[in-house]
Amino acid sequence: MAGTGDESLSDDDHRRVAQEMFDRWHAGEPKSALEIEYWDNPTSHGKAFTAYVKKWLGVATEGRSRQAQRIEVLERMLRVHGISPSDSDELSVEYLLVAKARESALAALRAFNDPSSGYRTEQFILLMVIAWNSVMQAILERDGNDYFDRDDEGKVKKVDGRSRVRDTDQLIGLVGEGRMPAAAAENLRHFLRLRNLIAHRYLPALDAPTAGHAQSMLINFEELLVREFGAEAALGDELYLPLQIGKFQREPELKRIQAQLPLDVIEFLDQERRDVPEEILGDTRYCMRIFFVSTVANRERSADAAVTFVRPDEIGEELLAALPHTAVVTKAKRVAVASDDLLRPSEVVEKVRGRIDVRFTMDTHTRCWKHFKVRPPGNAAEPEATDQRYCRYDKLMRGYGYTPAWVERLVRDLSDSLIYESIVGRPG
Repeated sequence: MAGTGDESLSDDDHRRVAQEMFDRWHAGEPKSALEIEYWDNPTSHGKAFTAYVKKWLGVATEGRSRQAQRIEVLERMLRVHGISPSDSDELSVEYLLVAKARESALAALRAFNDPSSGYRTEQFILLMVIAWNSVMQAILERDGNDYFDRDDEGKVKKVDGRSRVRDTDQLIGLVGEGRMPAAAAENLRHFLRLRNLIAHRYLPALDAPTAGHAQSMLINFEELLVREFGAEAALGDELYLPLQIGKFQREPELKRIQAQLPLDVIEFLDQERRDVPEEILGDTRYCMRIFFVSTVANRERSADAAVTFVRPDEIGEELLAALPHTAVVTKAKRVAVASDDLLRPSEVVEKVRGRIDVRFTMDTHTRCWKHFKVRPPGNAAEPEATDQRYCRYDKLMRGYGYTPAWVERLVRDLSDSLIYESIVGRPG
């Protein structure tokens, strides 16, 4: 086969060969064996392979000392902060854009968490849109993709002598859904529309209704930043909970605050909720709902932390479905509970029947709780051994009550004809 410097091969051919060799080496084949097969070279002992792959793929395949690795990490840290590692190393455009993106996002975070600010949402949106623009341009610049606005003749448009970048919505399309999930892209577009609506207006009451979207926007941004430019680009090792002088706002208070907004802004927020598809509306990358749970430690110093954060992708689908109906979370244990929020089986049947298009009876309900194992069968030795997200045993009444989350679970799952048939044994 052709040698490493064979002039009969084009650059694309060399890159293809290098990629093929690299893939085989990565799968476990020795470098020396590949050198013999491809170049009939039994004397290089891996050096020719290393140089060839480095030249054509830009990938290092030789072990480096811990010091060299540490230096490389430090250099990357300097670059993402907009600092050149050496006087002779001019910082590339992509890293200047990454530094700008990070600084703008951190400024947005400081503005939103400033207790004296009455203009926090407007500042946050403005600065985060700049951050998103910058990081998307950095990705496109690094990958060699054109992101400038051009006229019908293909010439780059100019604004005050400078090349004009495409607008944010177009950049989202250029970056692509592979890098920006649909819910994250819709979250950014939500803030773009809101920015245009509230420009030059002072609306402190907007902070509470948009806090969940803002949290998602910040997390989406950092996830993209770290995924594309490494852990060194992260905004911070920890996200601290801002201290509150007043109490946390509950749903009635949020509605009262939102009622203070101008009618066109209220209509915009309501219309957004109506227009956004259900699968995106419920995605934490579009809007994050945060539940604060007050707990008491058994001993004065036994608590690990005042607040514990659990990432959405680390908890199950059923728990996410149950959270909107949960007022208090306690230590998991088998207890007898009598609660006004529990539903009788007949009430479950009535609620579910009104929301699905298939037949749902008391017999169907019995088949469902058996299928999903939400409670033990009758005369069980431990009748209280239920899945308390969906069902609880009332010892005094010697019966079972079902939670609103159980109704939601049934409506969601039984709307799927295949699931319905697998439980009931026949089509609906």
